[in-house]
Amino acid sequence: MYQNVRLRLTRLFTAVLSLLLAVLLCVCFYFSVRQQFSLQLSSFTSQSYTVYESISEQTVLTSQWLSSHEENAGLRIYLWDNGVELFHNRDHANQLLPEYTHYLSAPDAGRTLHPQEKNADVSVGRYGFLPEILCYRKQLIKNDNILQVCFLQSLKPLYTRIRSSLFLYLVLFLSSLCLLALFCWHFTGRLLQPLLASQESQNRFIASVSHELRTPLAVILSNASACEKAPPPEQKVFFQVIAREGAQMADMLEQLLTLSRADSHGLILRIEETDLQTLLLEIYENFLPLAADSGHLLSIRLPDAELPLCACDAGRIRQVCHIFLHNALSYTPAGSTVLLFIAEGSYEKEISIGVQDNGPGIPDEEKGKVFDRFYRVKSDSSTAKSEKGHHGLGLAVAKEIVSAHRGTLTVADAPAGGALFLLTLPLEA
Repeated sequence: MYQNVRLRLTRLFTAVLSLLLAVLLCVCFYFSVRQQFSLQLSSFTSQSYTVYESISEQTVLTSQWLSSHEENAGLRIYLWDNGVELFHNRDHANQLLPEYTHYLSAPDAGRTLHPQEKNADVSVGRYGFLPEILCYRKQLIKNDNILQVCFLQSLKPLYTRIRSSLFLYLVLFLSSLCLLALFCWHFTGRLLQPLLASQESQNRFIASVSHELRTPLAVILSNASACEKAPPPEQKVFFQVIAREGAQMADMLEQLLTLSRADSHGLILRIEETDLQTLLLEIYENFLPLAADSGHLLSIRLPDAELPLCACDAGRIRQVCHIFLHNALSYTPAGSTVLLFIAEGSYEKEISIGVQDNGPGIPDEEKGKVFDRFYRVKSDSSTAKSEKGHHGLGLAVAKEIVSAHRGTLTVADAPAGGALFLLTLPLEA
């Protein structure tokens, strides 16, 4: 499917860019042709006027003199003396431009004046749609005789050059078309890379969810089966296991629902002015019994000065602190010290909440992965038992909650060893 979408996008982008390129080249070719024709017309006018001035200054006109001027100026010159053509036996009159003799016999037939030369003696001959010849006609009175002159210049050489230019434009267009196709193929590959990565991430996410749900479901089913065969006094133990595993599944599903809402930008926050010092005291008191049961020493550190209120969702911030403390109590051995603290951040515009322990800590190569979904830090056998019930989703949920508050979440080594998780929130939402 990925290759099919990439191929379709490549065709679409190539077609659109090729159309734009074709329009651009057509415009450039049009102005190039106009410029060439304008230069040709200007050159013909200048040469014709120069030859005409030379003829008006001559007292004697000869066939040889006329032929040399024709060759130098690239023109065909025709002269009439009182209506009688001079040098009418010259070869060029009947052989060099035989297809344009109608301009000589009927000078006004099939000719239209060039728009930019209406006040000049130059006209453009059209025998069809395109101009085919340039014509300069004038007469002068010399020795009581009326001398009529006509200069003709074929546009065939110009059209030959235009055809060569058109061929070059076509080669340029085809070459550019190939380059555009390669560029679009590479561009669509880069464009679809995040979508492909997202699809692979979703596949891994679904596989991880299936794996995590399979274990508690298997435990629940096996205990339910054993409960059917056990006598009533022993069924209580199986019910307790079923309830514990069901609670773990409910907790994991709640975390998955939070992540799903965050992915779809549907994580709703109830922002209100909150006293975080009071919130931390409540969390500390709630976790004291759990810390005592697990053999940990839980302490709290509050600043001497009163901190300003923070605009946040108190319930979500409580959830983040619970995740930090659960991890600290689960991943550190009995007898460890866990510190919950709050402090004012930089520039008096932030408040930081942290949880610090003196356990084994987190290796540097794993610090960047602890906030990934379903990722759990590898630990030794001394903490393996306490890790039961952790699915690797807590810190991912905490990261999404903090991001929704436009805050930051970091992990570092504690000064005395262990891990330090720090949550920083802006005072204003």
